[in-house]
Amino acid sequence: MERPPRDPHEAILTRALVLRILFVSGLLCAAAFGVFSWMDLRGASEAESRTAAVAVFVVGETFYLFSCRSLTRSTSSIGLWSNPWIWLGVGTMIVLQLLFTYAPTMNRLFHTQPVSLEAWPAILGGGLGIYFAVGVEKWLRRRWSAA
Repeated sequence: MERPPRDPHEAILTRALVLRILFVSGLLCAAAFGVFSWMDLRGASEAESRTAAVAVFVVGETFYLFSCRSLTRSTSSIGLWSNPWIWLGVGTMIVLQLLFTYAPTMNRLFHTQPVSLEAWPAILGGGLGIYFAVGVEKWLRRRWSAA
């Protein structure tokens, strides 16, 4: 509410937004393939590796959720608690992701397998990597627009 309204003739998907979508999509794919390959190299089954790759997407999107509340401002300038509804969504997502990962019914339905505890640091690392990469991209965008 602090900024002026968007020009009604301006496209909804601006060039900057399309570039951000492509950037984050590439990061998500790279993180998912990276974790899948890492799991495969350490001898995990294909189903467990696939489950970990899905978890990277969910965790990466969750970290991106905090970052994408502003296309230019950092999360620290917005504040983690500025929108309490986000936390309800994140809590719900965590419960659903844990059900997807560990509930036997979900494993049969989606052909997944529970991931080991050793996989979670890599999964969370993929999400954090996306968060920090987007933060760097925002910082660079602010510097370029100021120059």
